[in-house]
Amino acid sequence: MRSDEGAAECWVRLALLVVAALVVGPGVAPTHAQVFRLGSWGGALEGVTDLRRTDTRTGEQRARAEAFHSEERLNVRNTGAYLYDPRLLTLSLGGSFGYARDTLETDGETASSDGILLGYDASATVLADQPFSLNLFADRSESIVSRELAGQGEGVSERRGGTLFARRVYIPSSLSFRQELQDEESRIAGAVTRRGARRNVLRYEGQRGWEDSETSLLYEFVDESDRFFPALGFRSHEGQVSYGLDFGEELNRHWDSRMRYHTRTGLSESTTWSADESLRVDHTEALRSSYRYFLLRSDTAGGANTTHSAVASLQHRLYESLTTTAAVDGIRQFLPQGEKDSYGGRLSWGYTKRLPLGGRLTAGLGGGLRYEDNRFDAAETAVSQESHTAATPFALPIALANRFVRAASVVVTKTGAGPLPAGCLLPPGPPTALVAGQDYTLRTTNDVTEIVPIPCAGATPGINAGDTVVVDYRFSVPRSLTLTTATLHGNVAVDYRWIRVFASHEQTGQDLIAGQDSRLLDDQRSDTVGAELRYDGGRARASLLGEARRFASTRVNYESVRASGLANIVILPELTLGLSADGTRAVFSDPERETTSQTARATLTYAVGSTLFVDLSGGLRRLEDSAQPTEELIEARLLARWLFRRVEVAPTFEFLDRQRGGTQTREYRALLKTIRRF
Repeated sequence: MRSDEGAAECWVRLALLVVAALVVGPGVAPTHAQVFRLGSWGGALEGVTDLRRTDTRTGEQRARAEAFHSEERLNVRNTGAYLYDPRLLTLSLGGSFGYARDTLETDGETASSDGILLGYDASATVLADQPFSLNLFADRSESIVSRELAGQGEGVSERRGGTLFARRVYIPSSLSFRQELQDEESRIAGAVTRRGARRNVLRYEGQRGWEDSETSLLYEFVDESDRFFPALGFRSHEGQVSYGLDFGEELNRHWDSRMRYHTRTGLSESTTWSADESLRVDHTEALRSSYRYFLLRSDTAGGANTTHSAVASLQHRLYESLTTTAAVDGIRQFLPQGEKDSYGGRLSWGYTKRLPLGGRLTAGLGGGLRYEDNRFDAAETAVSQESHTAATPFALPIALANRFVRAASVVVTKTGAGPLPAGCLLPPGPPTALVAGQDYTLRTTNDVTEIVPIPCAGATPGINAGDTVVVDYRFSVPRSLTLTTATLHGNVAVDYRWIRVFASHEQTGQDLIAGQDSRLLDDQRSDTVGAELRYDGGRARASLLGEARRFASTRVNYESVRASGLANIVILPELTLGLSADGTRAVFSDPERETTSQTARATLTYAVGSTLFVDLSGGLRRLEDSAQPTEELIEARLLARWLFRRVEVAPTFEFLDRQRGGTQTREYRALLKTIRRF
């Protein structure tokens, strides 16, 4: 056995020598001591102490949670290690060794957990400077966390994969594969929630540019599974091809071509493919025309949708003061229960003129006419995967794009999560199926259906500010309806740097040409006036904006006023004060409803080079809506970081008071992080 092992070792060493000679070049004769060399060592000793307290009160019911987390980690890394020669194989190796302890007390009950945290981080680069090279990586990390009202959680995260680069081929390309593993276990009031997700991703990218053209290729395959929530698993394929070309005697013509295909199986199955062709022609320095054709087809559970759209536009600039734009377009849609055609044209002017004393006048005027023909075989049709993102800082009601929605058909799914509010547990997913009456409610006013978000609470996901949801639903359509839509808009503004005044007007009118169902017609009119004061000094900058708007339509009528201010003051070279405030009040009619939104924030920043940084901030957000509970959020934070040689100390103190209706949540947090590098 020893002789066989010795022979094998000799063959391996010989192979490495041959590869090194081919890669590095002749004249290289590594000695035994040069076979493997370590790089430079580095590391850090990190300590974290985190104390949180959360108090929740709903009427006479009270709940309290206190969480204490301490963690010490030793991170060691060696970078720049190589085998025979750095141009052959370079390595980076790191290890993490730690201990964590968590204590969670909820309403008098105490639970503790502790454990050893082990992790690693390794990467390798093979033939870095050659036409073909390979990057490999693998890492693993463990965590033990207390999550206020959401209980305690333990998690293990692993990643591994590699990327193959081909640089000197016809289209320089990269082919990568990575596998991500995530195991989580959360305990909430004795209940245990587990998630074990695995994601495999295969991705190809290629890109090349020539003197007057360029092309790029993309393919990605994703396979995600969860052994505890199989319904969340999915597979997807995505491919993209794009090509751009400059041509003509003076290269004054540019053509862009893009094609995309995407298919997904799982909780929400869909297939989408599109083709996008565009051409821009610069006839002269003052005259430009552009043309575009776009094809989109999507197949979902609600049926197949195909859309053809084409647009042509012409733009002319006169003396850099007057810009004239004319455009015509056509859209043809094939929907599950019928067809829809739309054709239109528009004409607009934009004018700019310098005024005495450094002022500037801008004005715009334009209008358009559109013809629309609807032909459906059924009294209703379906919409699939209509995407909406909840507003920030408050999750306001979300209006669906179509009227006359059948409420029983509405299905809402969360596909993206914003910042997680205090006292909430991150749900499995996304995608996450939401429940009516628990995560949201439906409200219909004047044939318009809105999704009214309910914020998260504990393990209930809800809809929070910044979340993205998709909605499937059915809505009523006329079997036959032909109409025209006329639009008119105008705006004017005078800007003298220190003051700006502006006004704008927009209106839309629809007329029935054929058909009998005029409920879908909608006339709109909007008028806005406002003024802004600005100051820009050597050590201070400030602005104050006031705006009033009146909006009237068949669906909704309201009047609103808004005021906002912003200031940034340099008190000392190291000390800066920032102030901001915004307030909006809107009064709706039919039905009567009033909404008031207020936000204010102050920030004081002290910085001395890169050695000391202190940030003190506080803010208030308040939303009053006669149709939903009042919501108020008060927050304050002190963040500091001090660097002394190789020692870093970073304390953080936070306070948050969130109240929505009869529920109030207060959170206190103190965190100290220390790092000793070596």
